[in-house]
Amino acid sequence: MASRGFSLVELLIAMLLGLLLLGFTVQIFASLAASTRQSQQLAQLQQNGQLALNLLHNELQNSGFWGGVSLNDITAAVVDIAAPAPDCVEDEIDTGSFPVSGERFASLYARVAAPGRQLNCLTSLAPDSEILQLKRAIGLAVGRDELRPNRFYIAPHWQQSRFISRDSANLEADSLFYPYQHLVFYIQNQRIDEQTVPVLMRKRLVRSASGAARIATDSVIDGVERLHFEFGIDANLDGRLNYMLPTTAMSSEHWQQQLGHIVSIRFYILVRSTLPDPRYVNQQVYQMGAARFEAADDHYRRLLLAGSVYFSNATN
Repeated sequence: MASRGFSLVELLIAMLLGLLLLGFTVQIFASLAASTRQSQQLAQLQQNGQLALNLLHNELQNSGFWGGVSLNDITAAVVDIAAPAPDCVEDEIDTGSFPVSGERFASLYARVAAPGRQLNCLTSLAPDSEILQLKRAIGLAVGRDELRPNRFYIAPHWQQSRFISRDSANLEADSLFYPYQHLVFYIQNQRIDEQTVPVLMRKRLVRSASGAARIATDSVIDGVERLHFEFGIDANLDGRLNYMLPTTAMSSEHWQQQLGHIVSIRFYILVRSTLPDPRYVNQQVYQMGAARFEAADDHYRRLLLAGSVYFSNATN
């Protein structure tokens, strides 16, 4: 008996079942891909957010420390080091990396990013975020033989302190020297793998191989979209916090610590996924203390984190 082939109806039914199975398979794979993308982005947000939180906390916790002398003493310190060119400096508030006799020297300063050149060393900033500049001595004193060639140091002294390098003259053998830091944190949009990504950037004072002071630039953490700062003021100098002010409410007198001491800082970090997710629409409002950020119906996930540091070493 001759074998019979499939009828047209049977073929159509088989094709329909095959298409249904293929559709279910594609849907399952798409769902798995979306779930994997979501998990990866949430993990990335947590990781980058925690890195940024730890970085700011570590850099800020020793603010106000100058090796046992006051900020007033540091302002009058001897400096025989040429300032970097260009230096990160805010006119009428600060002299930059090193103090200048008879002029103002701010150890902590912030401002909202705006178009154009800012602090004489920053350009192409992400709009509406904030810039933070800080200077401090690191609390790890070293002896003369331990001085490193790529750093500057503070030699604190009750009569007159000095800013020095390893090659400075007349360094006393029994003295202790504290590494000196001048840092600026800001956000800049960069092109990475054909995507525009906000990046937490850092400027820092370094000593070049030739011994000159210069400002180095580092890309620190991808995906940091906004920074916001609020400062705790001790108005009556009793060591206790009296009130908080956002960056926009801080005056030149506050930065110069003429209206009390800056004794703490609260910081907010908004982290964004580096890649969009077409299946996700962000319409959230993120409240960052006195500031707020509204997601513009885009396809980026975000995570808001906050931290605070009390400056136990704050002096004037």
